[in-house]
Formats: sequence, structure tokens, C-alpha cells
Amino acid sequence: MKISIIGTHSTGKTNIISALEQALVAQGKTVTILKELARECPFPINESTTLEAQSWILDQQIAREAAIDHDNHVLITDRASLDNFAYMYRAVGESLPGYFEEKAAHHMGTYDIIFKTQKLDIDAKKDKVRSTDFIFRDMIDWMILHLLEKHDVPFVQLAPTTDYMTHVGHILSYIQSAPHFVMPHKEAVCALY
Repeated sequence: MKISIIGTHSTGKTNIISALEQALVAQGKTVTILKELARECPFPINESTTLEAQSWILDQQIAREAAIDHDNHVLITDRASLDNFAYMYRAVGESLPGYFEEKAAHHMGTYDIIFKTQKLDIDAKKDKVRSTDFIFRDMIDWMILHLLEKHDVPFVQLAPTTDYMTHVGHILSYIQSAPHFVMPHKEAVCALY
């Protein structure tokens, strides 16, 4: 099973993933985490990012996921191809070749379940990597939602809270109720939260 937690930066994705991993391991499941790849990028990221940087991140995301066998355990990714693409689109705009968007959108079909965080009205913690610009975070959040809707990608919207155990509880109950971890139709997703 492959799960992705997506959303703009500073919405608690990494904390949710850590708590979710602990909960799944406690249930006897084997879990692999693919951490956010932007932190490894050798090129500028966030507001200064370039096509070269975001292309590197997109390619790394797809390649590293493909290299992890998740048939008999749970793979959780911190971000996915389409929310990484939102940063690329913001950097390059209309001149961006359509190939990148098609590649990112097509790859979204490889996830069994996608959970999207919501932007919170709290300041981002400075860690020398993530952007603390509230407007930039808001723009990326809007772009991610727009891209999900544009490409009809099913996802489960998480509640806007910093109570990570609330998220974990919802994710676990959703996983357990989803037969064979099949993504629901878009109409069903909207009713979940």
C-alpha cells in the first residue's frame, strides 16, 4: 500500500507521518517512509526555485518511489508528484512545457490513498530550509487544490488542526474502512470531512 501526505509547506505533514508510522508499527505493520526530497535538492528551492530544481525533485520522487517495493508493507511519502509540481508551476508559469504536468498528474495514479493537509493560520518555524512567507504558502496550497481538481485526482482532505493524533485517527479509520485500499470516487471524498 502506498499512502501520500501532501500539502503546502508547514502544515504538519512530517509530524503526521511520524505519528502515523508509530501507529501502524504498533499494529504490526512494516512501514517505509520516503522523506521530502526538496531538502536534498542541490538547487534553489521555495521562492527562488527553478525549473532545473523542480525537475530534479519530480524525477527523484518518481524514481525513489518506484524503487521501493510496497506490496507487502506500507509506503508513506512526504509529498507526491503533483504537489511538488505546484512549486514548479509557480516558478515557471505558462511557459512550462506540458510534459511536466502530464508526468506529475499521471504518476498520482500510483498512490492507493492521498491525504491532503490544510494551510493553518500559524507561522512557519524557521529551519533554514522551509519558507516562512505566508502568502507563498497560501499560493502553493491553492495551486495544489487546483491541480488535484483539474486532474480529477481523488484525495481525502484532513482537518485544519495541529492535533496530529486526530489526523492519525482519521487516516487509520479511513484505511481500515477502504476495501483493498481503493481510492473512492471524487464525490465520496468530499463527504469524508
